[in-house]
Amino acid sequence: MKILFCTDGSADAAQAARFGRRLARRGIDSVQLLGVIEDYEGAEQLIRNALAALEAELLANGVVCETNMRRGHAAEQILDEAAEWRADLIVIGQLGRRGLTRFIMGGTATRIVQYARCSVLLVKGQRSALHRILVCTAGGEPGLRDVEVAGRLAAQTQATVTVLHVMSQVALTEKNYRPELEAPADDLITRHTHEGVHLETALNTLKSLGVSCVAKVRHGLVVDEIVAEARDGNYDLLVIGAHLARGLSRWLLDDVTAHVLEETQVPVLVVRGRL
Repeated sequence: MKILFCTDGSADAAQAARFGRRLARRGIDSVQLLGVIEDYEGAEQLIRNALAALEAELLANGVVCETNMRRGHAAEQILDEAAEWRADLIVIGQLGRRGLTRFIMGGTATRIVQYARCSVLLVKGQRSALHRILVCTAGGEPGLRDVEVAGRLAAQTQATVTVLHVMSQVALTEKNYRPELEAPADDLITRHTHEGVHLETALNTLKSLGVSCVAKVRHGLVVDEIVAEARDGNYDLLVIGAHLARGLSRWLLDDVTAHVLEETQVPVLVVRGRL
């Protein structure tokens, strides 16, 4: 795995790097630290100091890395570096007031995730451990791929995993009423509904990796329910997929993922491919 850690010299960027290293303690083939210099006084020296500190910290933990600096708009430079280096994972930090983190909000965070050719970890909040992972799945092969990624991370860190599926609520009438629209996960699995079969397959995947896991179903608007579960369950990481838009040659971020990325307050791993 090739991991690109990005810093603007802030404490939040350093925290993001520590969290990213925790997620990928094994299977790291190559690590690169990227500093992006934008137009404010003292930026270059600040970033050089941050890169040196991060490099020393990674070396102390047995991780050898290279460093690089680029000038320009943070999102554009991160995307270019990740594409040229063929990164498997980009790690970016929380909101800040200058440099890279000044841009990691709203549309720019979405832009990095949307246009990156690899998975992206956006670290929010102060998470010092990884005990509980929430993985969201809408069904199908892409959803099972996301579950597999969450499972391998959990196996590395001994975290537990909750598999979440949201049953989107529609206006119910006698004609379109389906009992499973209001059923809990266990009932769906027992009755072998389409959603139940998918959840059971996801749980079996996690159990085969030796991961403690449960399935959960929430009912309502998809984004609202994912954000609420991430908040109420006190999770340390949210894993969600970004899927290929039909007819396009690049990856696009769907509306659900984009809104969850903006609204949730926990670290979010947006998955493309198998990390």
